[in-house]
Amino acid sequence: MTELDSADSLPSGFLSFSLVSQEIIAVLFAFYSYQQGDMSLATFYLAVAGLLLIALGIHSIFDQPRTARLLLALLLVASFFYLLSGASDSSALLWCLTIIPVLVGTFGYRNSILILSGIFASSLWLFYAAPEALMLPNYSEATVVRFLSSYAVLSVFAVAMDNAHSRSLNRYKDLSRRVDQIAHQDQLTQLPNRHDMERRLEKKYQQYRLVNQPFSILLADLDNFKFINDRYGHDVGDDVLHAIGALLSEPLRGEDVVARWGGNEFMVLLPTANAEAAVNVAERLRTQAGKLAMEAQGDKLRVSLSVGVASIDKCTGIDDLISTAENGLYQAKHMGRDMVIVG
Repeated sequence: MTELDSADSLPSGFLSFSLVSQEIIAVLFAFYSYQQGDMSLATFYLAVAGLLLIALGIHSIFDQPRTARLLLALLLVASFFYLLSGASDSSALLWCLTIIPVLVGTFGYRNSILILSGIFASSLWLFYAAPEALMLPNYSEATVVRFLSSYAVLSVFAVAMDNAHSRSLNRYKDLSRRVDQIAHQDQLTQLPNRHDMERRLEKKYQQYRLVNQPFSILLADLDNFKFINDRYGHDVGDDVLHAIGALLSEPLRGEDVVARWGGNEFMVLLPTANAEAAVNVAERLRTQAGKLAMEAQGDKLRVSLSVGVASIDKCTGIDDLISTAENGLYQAKHMGRDMVIVG
């Protein structure tokens, strides 16, 4: 995807392309004017090319896209009116038309509508209402009509194309965000999913190897969940899972992460907790789960958690960490459920 300028979310690559392409056009027009013997116009185009080169340096070397964009706009608009009102060669009007797609692509269709409308209104005034003291070139009526018509058509087309591109880009961004959300978020509980948690664990383990800051995980399993599903239906089971996910998330610190590990299992990442601190957190969560008030078909549901705890400073890696937590959970399940066991 095109890299976006953080200042105003317009394509930074297009700004570079606009500066380079407009510079090439200015040089070509300078060469044409030189061939026609119009040295003043050739000098003007070369001066424009030089200023465009400065703007390109501001953007590429000094990383100042806003300044470069402003310089480009001022240069193009000033050159437009200079050529419109002072050029001796009517072919200069062709150069004036080249600024339209550049302005639209550089400033976006919303801003460019105002800019292009202002330029068009000013052009109408110059052609039909300007005082004779301005001594405009003696363009024929046909030349003026063709120029204004071409300007209007090109402006509408450029704005429409940029609008369509912007809509497509926004739809692509929304779709990308949606795909990323599906890839990293559990749709039922709105918690991170297993894939996302595995990524976080790997990242945390790499940090641990650098700074030796221990971290722990809790693997919590909802007791008797199959009975709840079989007795009251999957809708009630989903409600219980959602409630447990919210319950696990509420009392944690901002750095802690809760994810749905799979089925009725949840994992809690405690980035700065050792085994002792992790057990305390697990006991608190287990106690709160037991106080969860839920009903189904007139029955009060008894909700409880079995929790396995593991700390990285007692394991050899992520796989061992997860295996240790699973072992603790397994023991808790077979020792009567509703308890916390350090693996």
